[in-house]
Amino acid sequence: MTLWLVGGLDPTGGAGVLRDRFTALERAPTLEVITVITATTQQGDGRPARAQAAEPGALRNELVGIDRAAAVKLGVVPEGVVAPIRDALQRGPKCRVLDPVLRASDGGAMGATPAGLRSLCEVVDLLTPNLEEAAALLMPGDDAAHAGAILAARYAPLAVLLKDGHGPDLQRVRDRLYVGSTEVTFDRPRRPGLDPRGTGCALATAIACELAGGADLVDACARAIAWLDEARVDTVAGPDGRPHLRVRTASVAALDLNHPRQRG
Repeated sequence: MTLWLVGGLDPTGGAGVLRDRFTALERAPTLEVITVITATTQQGDGRPARAQAAEPGALRNELVGIDRAAAVKLGVVPEGVVAPIRDALQRGPKCRVLDPVLRASDGGAMGATPAGLRSLCEVVDLLTPNLEEAAALLMPGDDAAHAGAILAARYAPLAVLLKDGHGPDLQRVRDRLYVGSTEVTFDRPRRPGLDPRGTGCALATAIACELAGGADLVDACARAIAWLDEARVDTVAGPDGRPHLRVRTASVAALDLNHPRQRG
């Protein structure tokens, strides 16, 4: 079985497809992992993050075979490469998870637009926005207090996991999964400590790993959330000056930056 990780390359390893690979190696070490880079990002040098999108034609070639994937996790999708990704996803991978990255945690746009992400919502199975991202995907007149339910209804059969990591309650976190008219709440105490980079990438990838292994959606989200709650308190200092999730596997396969599509 193959897991495809499609997203931005952050050379620091804090987020993007490197963080996705670290997560997949820990959560699903028997899966074959294929990595496709949509953009190269830069951050951590005192300036807002920025991204250079991949060439659309080359990216289209890199996506050949994605329809046979057990699961696909999407991260940064700049506006200029939405079309080839949308076309590839319409061919029918089994489980398609979109982490709708609009901005880096350090600030700075990643080249994605709400319009482009709305288009992708029509061809994925699970959306994992934080509160800010969900609000950005709404249409004028929508009630942001009900963003998860609105997005799930508008793009049905899309499911939406609305993340509450930056919610107003300082004591508890309440992520909410919307599947059709059903809402499942993952309520637990807020973990103290640093706020590491890459948690959104890691969570979406962990869910994709569970789905690739045959878990149903609720169980996949529950297991991935529980894992991240434990992992996020174990951080290391990254080369960008931000705390990173620790790489907790002995066999980390590094990306060869000269060969964007990676196996294994």
